[in-house]
Amino acid sequence: MPELSLPAERRSALYFAQYSCIMLIAMMGAAVTNLMPLIVGAFSDSGQFSTQQVGYLAAADVAGILLSTTSAFWWVRRLAWRPAVQLSLVLFILANLTTAFIDGYHALMALRFAAGLACGVSYAIALAALGDERRVDKAFGVMVTIQVVFGTVGFLVLPELISRFGYGAIYQSFNLFLLAALLLSFVNFPQNLKPQHSVHFDISGRLKPAIWVFSGVVLYYFAQGSVWGYLERLGVAAGLTMTEVGYVLGLGFAISAVGSLLSGVFVAKFGRTAALWLMVAIQLPCLFALSLMSSGSAWLIYASATIVYQIFWSFVVPVMMGIFNDVDPSGRLIVFCLSAFKVGLMLGPPIAALAISASSLTVVLPLGVAAIVLSAICLQLAQRRAE
Repeated sequence: MPELSLPAERRSALYFAQYSCIMLIAMMGAAVTNLMPLIVGAFSDSGQFSTQQVGYLAAADVAGILLSTTSAFWWVRRLAWRPAVQLSLVLFILANLTTAFIDGYHALMALRFAAGLACGVSYAIALAALGDERRVDKAFGVMVTIQVVFGTVGFLVLPELISRFGYGAIYQSFNLFLLAALLLSFVNFPQNLKPQHSVHFDISGRLKPAIWVFSGVVLYYFAQGSVWGYLERLGVAAGLTMTEVGYVLGLGFAISAVGSLLSGVFVAKFGRTAALWLMVAIQLPCLFALSLMSSGSAWLIYASATIVYQIFWSFVVPVMMGIFNDVDPSGRLIVFCLSAFKVGLMLGPPIAALAISASSLTVVLPLGVAAIVLSAICLQLAQRRAE
């Protein structure tokens, strides 16, 4: 942290470098997930891998990140943050650089898993550092906004680079931001304000709210795995073309940054409970509207419903992360938020597919409604017990 004895301008510059470094790390921690369609397409278009191998390669980074961030509960408050981040960033950069020169499946699979492990270490530390911020809801809101902006720019810029340079272009573009984060870490990096020496599972007697918040986030991302995964099919089934669907979803992804920007302001004025139920009050009608699409009004309903839905998805994520952070005063539980995201996203699509096979495509909509309502209830219970 900047020394209080330094001039105000110097302290501000050091804090800006520190904050920028954390945000760049958090941005790159979500990059693989946000740009997953491009990664899958790039590996597929290379012609070097089977469909099954492409799936495993795309999941390798996520698996490494999940392992690092899940285990971080036991180590994130015990390590010296700056050297751990610097080492993980160097390894992440080297793995990305090497990816451009590797075309063997097994070697590439191991390399991307290692990249995910390194990414997860720095991502977990960045989240813990953001959890130490004085205005934590605002900090998480800024983080989500930056992740959304990066994803939007990536969808616009990377397809051309991939067509010229192959899948390696994705990871080299990552390195530009990782190098910037590495350089900033030498200027300034936050200290661990809540050091821990115990390695056992202890969340200061707040097990029940921890279970509630974890369940709430899993349920919410289960809804996203169910609904988001099938939004494209819902649009096509209503008569929209693939081009129209892609344009609408891409536009909604870009606009959704508005939600995360407004989240911290809303919470500061009205509180997290109000934010949770505002999300429910807005997203449920969006899902209901999608069930009413007809050929004449399909484009307008689809565009308005999906864009508003995505705005409030971004709006509620910082709220969930703020509750996660407050449940555990030790500052370690926040890293499990990433695990909850991944668990929900992994459960949603296969369960939705099972429901569709037994009913119809639109069954994902009531499935999403139920999960969102249950999620809000769990998160509210966690918020109350943590207060």
